[in-house]
Amino acid sequence: EVTAELCRKAGVTLWLDCRIVRVAFAEGLARMETSRGTATARTVVDASGDAVVAAGAGVPMLSRESGSPLPMPMNYCYLIGPVDREVLRRELPDTILTDRNGREYLYLGPQPRLKEMVKTARERGELTIPRDRIAVAYSVPLMDDHISVNFGRVVVNDPTDPGEMAEAEREGMRQVEEGARFFQKDVPGFAEAKVAEVGRQIGVRESRQIRGRYVLTGEDVLGCRQFDDVIAQCCYSVDIHEPGSDKTTMISLPKGEHFDIPLRSLIPAEGPENLIVAGRSISATQTAMSSFRVSPSVMAIGEAAGVTAALAACGDGVMASVPADAVQAELVRMGAILN
Repeated sequence: EVTAELCRKAGVTLWLDCRIVRVAFAEGLARMETSRGTATARTVVDASGDAVVAAGAGVPMLSRESGSPLPMPMNYCYLIGPVDREVLRRELPDTILTDRNGREYLYLGPQPRLKEMVKTARERGELTIPRDRIAVAYSVPLMDDHISVNFGRVVVNDPTDPGEMAEAEREGMRQVEEGARFFQKDVPGFAEAKVAEVGRQIGVRESRQIRGRYVLTGEDVLGCRQFDDVIAQCCYSVDIHEPGSDKTTMISLPKGEHFDIPLRSLIPAEGPENLIVAGRSISATQTAMSSFRVSPSVMAIGEAAGVTAALAACGDGVMASVPADAVQAELVRMGAILN
């Protein structure tokens, strides 16, 4: 609601809940036919998360470096509570941590006893979610008796296929219900907990990656590489959820270090010159994308894409013509952290 109100005040026309049917770029203009009507624009930001506009415009896509035909699995996140913190303090004291301000919070997931609970429930046939442990469950600020849970694994062939996604959402909700029963039955402090809220849609980790003017790699990420045309920074771990397995590969960056995301990775190497891509679908390998696909990074990437498109619209409309330092100056003016 806040975002929508900001858009209205800025004079933005919102077309919600519509689907892009056909895309055509010609003579410096983009024409997008949607289920609601046709939109035209001088510059386009594809922030669909699936590179929908880019794919429709014929922008080349990267193949997965793993060679797997399957993308990383997806799942719903959900809020559960109330949680009896005192029972947890007595039974699972290693789930209660303290932040830098001295405030207690809950963190469930990697603890050995919790892993054993998951293993036992799976052996009893009560837990069919294909994960060997709770991915992560954190307390929610200002809601001390609730936690946000990431515990599920749904595999699809093509996250851009509506039919597959409908089935994925059905299975994802089944896993939410099953996960909640596991917490209530097996985890101390959760006997009275119920699902309070579920994500509006299932969380997709991976679909398409464009081939851009620069392909960000796992070596760039783990080497904490810096770029002259930096438009965002990230310090999150490489986090690959392996399809067909209950395992997750996590590789942390050195403490206090980060890598840069270059502007060139947002601009397609081939295709329409007035198109820029934001979010997880920018030009990167699967390993690199597994790190920056999280919310803070893609929000920063989206801001940079919007700034670049606006500057391009004030000029010749060509994204590659916009100087990186002009984008950086505007981002810094708005409070972005680039160094």
